[in-house]
Amino acid sequence: MATVCGIHKAEFRVYLTVLDHPHSTRAEIADILDRDQSTIGKQLQPLYERELVTRYPRTVTSGGVKYLHVAQPLAETREWLQHEQDMWTDAVMAQLSQLHTN
Repeated sequence: MATVCGIHKAEFRVYLTVLDHPHSTRAEIADILDRDQSTIGKQLQPLYERELVTRYPRTVTSGGVKYLHVAQPLAETREWLQHEQDMWTDAVMAQLSQLHTN
């Protein structure tokens, strides 16, 4: 999956965790996956960039802000993955056809 769409296995596990636990914080995701919060933060970044996970702020009663996470629905993610795979396959086939003609 990393080759086709730039999402590594560990990042996809974060996506699936957020999908199963909507409105979770980074700390909650880290607890569920038994990882450091800093690791989860790095793994969330490509998910934000591809809009697979969205975060939004919630003010905490103590005056701080927590970010809650929501994953794109699985059906939309499947469509996105299929599109990425189709584009990758087309690019590979185009490169292979150029090799054959040379």
